[in-house]
Amino acid sequence: MTAVKISEDILLKELFEIFPESKEILKNYGYGKIIELGIEDVVIDKLSLKGFFRLMGLGEEEAGKVVREIHSLYNKRLEES
Repeated sequence: MTAVKISEDILLKELFEIFPESKEILKNYGYGKIIELGIEDVVIDKLSLKGFFRLMGLGEEEAGKVVREIHSLYNKRLEES
């Protein structure tokens, strides 16, 4: 597996392509509401992770937690390969 830089600037579309499991993590922080409203197709290729944090009103601490959970996914994948 090649090294991947996960930053808050990554688009959700790209994040979900690399780590489909990250969608489940984001659902715990409000992504389900985007799906529920039927706007996922509209925002997924324009919304960055940072934009998602702002849209959902996540503070710095919660945003950091999300990023750590995503990095944990990445590290788990590295260990499995």
